[in-house]
Formats: sequence, structure tokens, C-alpha cells
Amino acid sequence: MRRRSHRPHGPAYLDHSLAFEEVGEHRNMACGLYGLCLQVVVRRRWPSFSCGPCSLWRRRLGQDFCLPGPATVLPMPMLGR
Repeated sequence: MRRRSHRPHGPAYLDHSLAFEEVGEHRNMACGLYGLCLQVVVRRRWPSFSCGPCSLWRRRLGQDFCLPGPATVLPMPMLGR
């Protein structure tokens, strides 16, 4: 089995809700794909998520920015099948 040499795109599962103070360190709301990630999280019925492991989120000296990426990298399960 091949190992990934890069971090995956998209949200990471969290098993607990975030406190208001934690949101800034776990979420990148400035990302152009944030809305799509929210849809994925809602459809999967996750209690919470983090943008931290996403390879599109880069942090530099307190500045957050998101690199553009294809929206097709976030698989969405088909509901009702």
C-alpha cells in the first residue's frame, strides 16, 4: 500500500465541539472552499471539524491564507442510496 507524501485536502474530524475561543485556531473561514467543507461536515454528521491538517491552509507568522485548489478533492457521499 502506498503512503501519502502530502497532507490531504479538506476537513479533519473532531469528536467534540469547539469552544468559541478555539475556532480561530482550528478553522480558516477565509478559505474559498470553507463553504464546501461545511457541506461535507454536515452531510457526514460530524460533531465538529478542523482545517488544521488541510494542505491548502498555510500559516506564516500569524497570517492565515488558503491556497486555491480543485473542489473535486472533497468526496461527498451520496445520501438516500
